[in-house]
Amino acid sequence: MASGTTDSQENSYRNVMRGMSAFGSVQVLQIVINVVRGKFVALLLGPEGMGISQLLVSSTNTLKQVASCGLPLSIVREVAAARGADDSTEPTTLDVATVVSVARRVVRYTALGAMLLCIVCSGLLSRITFDNNMYTWSFAALSVMMLFSVLSDGEMSLLQGLHEVKRLSKASLVGALVGLVAGVPLYWVFGYGGIVPAMIILAVATWAFYRYNMRRALPAGTTTVSVPHSLQWAIARRMLSLGVVLMAGTVLTTLVGYLVNMWVRALGSVGDVGLFQAANTIAGQYVAVVFTAMSLDYFPRLSAAISDNARMTVIVNRQFDLVGLVIAPLAIALMLTAPLLIRVLTSDEFMAVVPLVRWMALGLFLRAMAYPLGYISFAKGDKKLYFCLEGVFGCSVMLVANCLCYWAWGLVGLGVAMVIVHALDVAAYYIVNHRVYGYRIDRSTLRLMLLLSLPVLLTFLATLLPDIRLGYTLMTLLLLLTLFVSFRGIRSRLRN
Repeated sequence: MASGTTDSQENSYRNVMRGMSAFGSVQVLQIVINVVRGKFVALLLGPEGMGISQLLVSSTNTLKQVASCGLPLSIVREVAAARGADDSTEPTTLDVATVVSVARRVVRYTALGAMLLCIVCSGLLSRITFDNNMYTWSFAALSVMMLFSVLSDGEMSLLQGLHEVKRLSKASLVGALVGLVAGVPLYWVFGYGGIVPAMIILAVATWAFYRYNMRRALPAGTTTVSVPHSLQWAIARRMLSLGVVLMAGTVLTTLVGYLVNMWVRALGSVGDVGLFQAANTIAGQYVAVVFTAMSLDYFPRLSAAISDNARMTVIVNRQFDLVGLVIAPLAIALMLTAPLLIRVLTSDEFMAVVPLVRWMALGLFLRAMAYPLGYISFAKGDKKLYFCLEGVFGCSVMLVANCLCYWAWGLVGLGVAMVIVHALDVAAYYIVNHRVYGYRIDRSTLRLMLLLSLPVLLTFLATLLPDIRLGYTLMTLLLLLTLFVSFRGIRSRLRN
């Protein structure tokens, strides 16, 4: 009886919704700050400047993923397990202290490694990324950003594992605010020359606020517990063993993103890279609350159910329900308001990406369906399966689809590729998780997904109509209908 009660509490729709809405005004405010910052970047740097910024970010991210050894998610998993299976379980101070101590020590080493790797590879990165040596010193300077970025990821993972959602969102909010206050004046005064200093300042500020909030979140006695070296090594080895596999998959994903940017630059221009980045930013920020909530709340809950496939199935299906109800109207609204959003958030130079953003909105709906399934193998600690799904399959499909679709249809093709990739992700993840872990989607959940998919697809088709007035009328009606269905669906599930 006790176990049943715990499961009911842990897996209730109310708890899932609480996790998705825990960020509240803080997360919304962060998105607003990022939107304002993006507007200034678009106006002050233009498509080419955004392209340079994105190339610097994508190349350094590849190095960071290698140096971090996949620790962020591995740390989340370890801390969540030490903390307890659900919110009703009190954390074991010794367990939490041990994981925190080991995690911080390992992260410090990986951060130094990331810094040194960036310095050593600075010349190579400049030649590969920009076909010249003009950015060698820029990449060398970004080694400071790499150091603090890896340290910041470590503190963020600890907060996530402790389920300190409010502290986590507040820290990220302050970091975004610093990025706005410090970055915009640098772009204003130095133009392209302000990109690197802005990236460094943002990384340092983000780490400082994550560190401060982590200190306040630690349970009493955590900082004074002495951990035997043998135990430290055992935990570190477990983290690194899983993390290295995660790193391989993440590095491949990051590398594919980097290669896609290179392909776009080679066949198109740096400006096309900037336009692609602008579309990604607009579409990503639009649904940031949902995906952030899934990564910060859903994964720790799923990790707590790794030994019980039945409970895991309930958690995944209920996550499916609410994510679908939330993401469907957001995807439709993005298609409807794409021209307005681009004009308001960027400038008229970026209006060419309207069709791309609409394809991305369709892809985001599919991505939301793939997310709950994609976390299962990693939460289970199934290293080989995770690498095969995320690394080999996912990256192969992503690279081939993006390259072929951009070659065939230009910028719009990148949106088409996103739809293809996430549709295949949903199919592959479901088949594999069903066969390996016995996961089965509920009939009610399946019906709901099909019901929500219909207005999303019809809205996208309405964007292609030659009669603009008719298209916008149909999109508006479909948005209102979907909002009604989503509101009733969420309310009924919370009541039950």
